[in-house]
Amino acid sequence: FLGHSHRRVMKLVPAFLAAFALGVDGKKKGKGRAKWSQNCAALGRCNIPLEYREPSLNAAPPGSPKGHFKPIGHEDFLDSWGGEVEVLHTDPTPEEFWTKFWPRKPFLLKGWAQQSPAFKNWVSDEYVTEHYGHFKAKTENKNEDRLTDYCHQVKFGEMVHCSDDILPYVESYMKIEKFVEQYKSPTFDKYIITQMPDEMGREVQMPNFFMCGKRPDGDKRKNHPYMTRMYEHNLWLNYNEGLNFSSSVIHYDMNHQIMCQITGAKEWFFWDLKDDIDHIPMWSEYYQKSTHTAMGSDDSPIDGERVDLVKFPNFAKAKWYNTTMYPGDCLYTPALSLHYVRTTGRALAVMTMFQTEERYDAQCDVEAAHKANLTMADYDVMWSFPEEDPANLGWNMVKMGFPNWKRIYQGPLAQYAEARGGLTVKQLAGIVKKWLEGGWNKQWSSRVKVAFKGATESDKLTAEDVWQSKPIRWLLKDVAIHAEGGGRGDQEEGETVERYSLAGDGVRRYKHDEM
Repeated sequence: FLGHSHRRVMKLVPAFLAAFALGVDGKKKGKGRAKWSQNCAALGRCNIPLEYREPSLNAAPPGSPKGHFKPIGHEDFLDSWGGEVEVLHTDPTPEEFWTKFWPRKPFLLKGWAQQSPAFKNWVSDEYVTEHYGHFKAKTENKNEDRLTDYCHQVKFGEMVHCSDDILPYVESYMKIEKFVEQYKSPTFDKYIITQMPDEMGREVQMPNFFMCGKRPDGDKRKNHPYMTRMYEHNLWLNYNEGLNFSSSVIHYDMNHQIMCQITGAKEWFFWDLKDDIDHIPMWSEYYQKSTHTAMGSDDSPIDGERVDLVKFPNFAKAKWYNTTMYPGDCLYTPALSLHYVRTTGRALAVMTMFQTEERYDAQCDVEAAHKANLTMADYDVMWSFPEEDPANLGWNMVKMGFPNWKRIYQGPLAQYAEARGGLTVKQLAGIVKKWLEGGWNKQWSSRVKVAFKGATESDKLTAEDVWQSKPIRWLLKDVAIHAEGGGRGDQEEGETVERYSLAGDGVRRYKHDEM
């Protein structure tokens, strides 16, 4: 299950140091303080296949439960293996997707992305940097760890005490060309996980099985009325030398995702929370089994490379499924589907996503939707990058996880206009003023007037104007950006931000050349 290849083995730390750092003896650190360890791969000790690691890292004391300290996918977990994720060799129709797979069943679509120009062109770093190197991208550490999200909080009935030498969550922004210049260096521990620049979408054809999401009539694309309302397009770019792999935490997301692998490989493991949430600890416990809903995304304290079955014995009962994406493959990952991922090689992937509120439109022209020849650039994605126009507040801002402005603002505004036979500029200004919650000023007043004038030649704004006009769309996007405080965190190119807790009491910033 771990997947092997003929690659160089990384240098390992001495066994006694690894055992000390990871708390192999299971003792508590300090009087009354629970020992919470960071992920073994994030510490640089378990980011290679099991058979090449220092044996003490995954050795369990005598009498331990079967599978204790072993990585996800190990043969000791075969008793709870549910089989491989379903593999398809032709893309399902939208009707098949919405009635058979959505909202809980992942599947792998073999080879579909090979027809995209990106499949040929993006193999070359030179091509990527020449055409897209000038775009900004967000980067994080290759092997994910989220313990700092929970430092100084009570979880599982005890305070999460974090040691002084804890590794922070690290985020930085740089141009793609600067990233590519460094990403093959053994000391460069970053990967790109960012919004995909709109221009790149012209080279990526996506399968159409997720079309036919229901949209209000006014919001439908005139040339493609079957098009589902998409939320974000994302880009992954990573380089793993030799046997090394990068890894996620065990987590779920709030969006339905369709990823296509261009180069490299990704090994996936899935758990269905509806069936097994009672066996799997989650840090924030947002998931509601009875309704298969969640207040937000969440992750598990279980280390995917060193499963602690003494602390979390029920995890051994959780049924898991697996698959591996190779170049050209596409994968549907349902929202709220718990998963863990290992990535190998020079890995480049793209993803589009839609939110949990979307539903199947049974009146959709399924045949036309299935035959549509669309690139990612053809979709009216909710958040684009760098944005539609430099005048937009969100220009050149990586807007991952930003508010659903269509649901929060556009839909209600269109309904309001429809119910009242249109909106005057004064009424529109009054609504925006309430949305801004104290942020109203002369600039916003002028902004509303310009948007109104650009949307209609009448003295009233209609529901159709709200849905279809570019000036109103830009206004509502700007309101959503304002709601995020003008942007989420620091995104200055060339600066790295280290976060030691969500409480904000431990943040360090520095320029890349200072390290």
